[in-house]
Amino acid sequence: MKHVLNIAHRGFTRDFPDNTLEAFEAAIRIPVDAIECDVRETADGHFVIFHDAELSGRDIGHLSLSEIKETRLRDRFRIPTLEETLDLCHDRVRLNVEVKRVDSLTRFLDILQAGMLPDDIFLTSFNRDIVLEMSSLAPDILRGVITGTPLRDHIALARETHSDMTIVMCPYVTDDLVRQAHAADLPVFVWGFADIAQVRAGIEMDIDGIITDFPDEARVELERIGKNLS
Repeated sequence: MKHVLNIAHRGFTRDFPDNTLEAFEAAIRIPVDAIECDVRETADGHFVIFHDAELSGRDIGHLSLSEIKETRLRDRFRIPTLEETLDLCHDRVRLNVEVKRVDSLTRFLDILQAGMLPDDIFLTSFNRDIVLEMSSLAPDILRGVITGTPLRDHIALARETHSDMTIVMCPYVTDDLVRQAHAADLPVFVWGFADIAQVRAGIEMDIDGIITDFPDEARVELERIGKNLS
């Protein structure tokens, strides 16, 4: 059986707020193959790891890094910078960085490549233009467009955006999609699993990566299947 990547969606969020260093550390200790996180650019050109567009009702892109650093999630946890996240993950786990809003794409990629090896990074985004631009700015880093709705032709989308993978929401992954993607040399990553039963179904379809909020359960399932087939 091939190795299926177990990717912790925003870290291990059962015990910690998502996209925090504590959530990432907890995921590493499971252990997982990779951590998915979200990046946004601040008003003064820094990069922070945060999912939502707004923080306390204010657009992240209108806040300075110092303002963001003053915020505490659950009165305790800080919002990390890209550099802090790279320092934590370097040589320990791969990183799946979802680009939310980044205007200074070249500088972002420079920081990313200074902090981790290209083979240890996946770059993803819902924004097709960003994925296409990253293909020319950082061709050595694997990248792909995230989709969350039914799509007629995933292979065509990958070709149009110079993607190296397809990232599909769980309800829309099918055996045919996986077969077609693999025939086109595109690995299939799946996100949005509701439970471990859906993870099991995805593994049976021969997908390449699992992005879940319960990476500990996914690890147990992957080990169980691996042992059963050994």
